[in-house]
Amino acid sequence: MKRFLLPLFFTFMMIPSGIFGQDYEWKYVQEISFPAADTGKVQPYLCTVDDNGRLYVISSRATSSISHNSIFYVDAEDSVFTKMIDFHENGDSDSLTGNIGVLRGLGSLGNDVYITASQPYPRTAPNTVATTYIYPAGDTLLVEKFGFNILGAGYGTYIHGAALTKDTVLFSSTTAKAAGPGPGPRFYNFSYNYTATARGSWISADYQTEPGGLHTGGADVIRDVAVIPGGDYNNPETPFYTSRNNNALLSSGGLAVWNGGTQFTDPAGYIGVRITDAIGILNVGTSIPYGITVSKDSLLWVAGTDTTKRWVKAFNVTLGFATEMWELPGQFSESNPDPEGAPMLLPSDVALSKDGMTAYVIDAQREFAYRFAKTLINDVNDENVLRMDFKLGQNYPNPFNPSTVISYSVPSAGMVSLVAVNALGQQVKTIYSGFRNAGNYSVKFDGTGLPSGIYFYTLTSGSGSITKKMLLVK
Repeated sequence: MKRFLLPLFFTFMMIPSGIFGQDYEWKYVQEISFPAADTGKVQPYLCTVDDNGRLYVISSRATSSISHNSIFYVDAEDSVFTKMIDFHENGDSDSLTGNIGVLRGLGSLGNDVYITASQPYPRTAPNTVATTYIYPAGDTLLVEKFGFNILGAGYGTYIHGAALTKDTVLFSSTTAKAAGPGPGPRFYNFSYNYTATARGSWISADYQTEPGGLHTGGADVIRDVAVIPGGDYNNPETPFYTSRNNNALLSSGGLAVWNGGTQFTDPAGYIGVRITDAIGILNVGTSIPYGITVSKDSLLWVAGTDTTKRWVKAFNVTLGFATEMWELPGQFSESNPDPEGAPMLLPSDVALSKDGMTAYVIDAQREFAYRFAKTLINDVNDENVLRMDFKLGQNYPNPFNPSTVISYSVPSAGMVSLVAVNALGQQVKTIYSGFRNAGNYSVKFDGTGLPSGIYFYTLTSGSGSITKKMLLVK
């Protein structure tokens, strides 16, 4: 069995969090509405931004049986969407002749737009099958169609989500794998350069199961997929990400990071690991789609799609552990208003522009989109800007075996040391020692070779010293 291939040496990094008074901050810019003529027909689901900065959104019947399967777009500074295509109006959602039963994925590469969908079930019964459409440069007249009994292979199940690598490989997910139930990732070749697999077909016949185990009746499956923009997916250490909702009775859902495979030669080698965080903020509910994306700086952005998570946040993911970096400003409830935030009630997905300076959030409940801008903080002495504290976080997980992640913050530049000692006060490891700029950091402590027991870790800088306890259990 292949192992999760991430470096096992100590890793540390500065976290450019908008929470701790950095040079940039995110500001809410405006609300974007759908055309009045489409009121009652729109159920916003997933979104993507092309290289020209155009935002595309799919309306889907995945969460509302009365909505239309359709695609909308809006250009920078516009405040009302334009309808690109409505599959109910053009007949492609017809249960006897159409190919679009429920839209389930949306992605873009350059200025080309990709959608994934399940085909209308009554027409394909007893099979549950899928399709993928490509719109070069967003042009509906140039559409290319792939799917079950259309063109290509690997569509004999539902597929969800759509994310494109720079090599024109569609990363998606499947409800059923070739060898049995899923969910798991699936990879489709849309490149003209790779010829070992026919264009529009899956690249390998079987894949690994998502960390939450087998789904229950299709209620808890992978809903969205995200890749690193420009990432090298011929390198087994380049990760991609998935989001999966919970079953109403089971805690099978969550975010996962996948590593260890390659897009063309070994897609079955990818192994998924559940992403955790210090306070459980990424524990998902039953809502869908829990849209995700990755920004150009490799941060994982997550839309908290349920009534207890009316937020959109960005995380640094290291060895499967997520550290919060940014949160888009939002009014989460009338009892806690933020006059400068978006009135988000049910954010279903998030997308960022190519330069990372504009973000969009789709609100499935209000049926609007919100535009945010990343702007410079002009006055770093503004009393409203929060100051960074000297802090040492509790290691996570704790107890651990054999590794754990320690987070800390230093308010000013200077020499920093982080050491671990045993219960007798004997130093067992120097975790870090050297110069640090002001910032937030995470470091992995590996207890391989150490016996089980209580250990203490101490952070020392010009601001003082902090010690906390951790437990190694083997």
